[in-house]
Amino acid sequence: MQFIKIKTPLNVNVDVQHAGVGLRLLAFVLDFIFICVYILILSYTFFDLFGADTSFYEDPDLNYDVNVFLGMVYTIFLFPALLYSLWTETLFKGQTFGKMICRIRVVKLDGYKAAFPEYFTRWAFRFIDFWTGSFMLLFFIPVFGEETALILAGLMMMMTGLVAFIFILRTKNSQRLGDVVAGTTVLKLREKHSINITIIEEIQETYVPRYSQVMRLTDNDARIIKDTFVIAKKNQDLVTMKRLRTKLETVMDIQADQPDAEFIDTVMKDFNYYTQKL
Repeated sequence: MQFIKIKTPLNVNVDVQHAGVGLRLLAFVLDFIFICVYILILSYTFFDLFGADTSFYEDPDLNYDVNVFLGMVYTIFLFPALLYSLWTETLFKGQTFGKMICRIRVVKLDGYKAAFPEYFTRWAFRFIDFWTGSFMLLFFIPVFGEETALILAGLMMMMTGLVAFIFILRTKNSQRLGDVVAGTTVLKLREKHSINITIIEEIQETYVPRYSQVMRLTDNDARIIKDTFVIAKKNQDLVTMKRLRTKLETVMDIQADQPDAEFIDTVMKDFNYYTQKL
């Protein structure tokens, strides 16, 4: 079981499990099936139901405008398939439908969520990572001629994903080429969460919060703090607790007079108090 050490926005190192080649391959196959099903349904709709002709500029002249229009619409409706990983990862925060099923997600290595520039970079490099054979066909035809080019491209298509496969195995953080350029990787989502690392805590009615500045933290910050604090407390990791305390004081712009563990525990209780009351 391999892990990646990610430095979170709170400057805390967290070990997370990366998605292995098998899971990523399964997600890719599932996504490829979804794309093929979409194209088949689209083709059936236009060519069988609507009666569009693949030769849009053929006679009779009476069908010319209709066929051209249907051909243009068909081409437009192909774009969701071409841009599949880009729009799904952007819309679903780092997941395609295949990744959702496999419970994996694209994230940045610095602990922040990936955004459109990273998703676009990963999508653009798919042409090298996965579709090298089709891409190289454009260069083979002028050099070797169409027949030889098709044979060479066919051989390369048999190695679909080879570039991505090699990079995932050989890079430190299990990144394909697109991930390396975008500064991202794919992580395995946790299937189970212990109740000890949830940000929700029981707050008594008589509880009086101490640090109103805690509202500068986000829900994601609170989860990271609680997760890190529970592990550090269990392992008696005083160094990590000290670093966490220092970072919290910096973010909240305060100087606390409590011991490290007591201070962090108070911050978590205050966060829960304010988020439950507001």
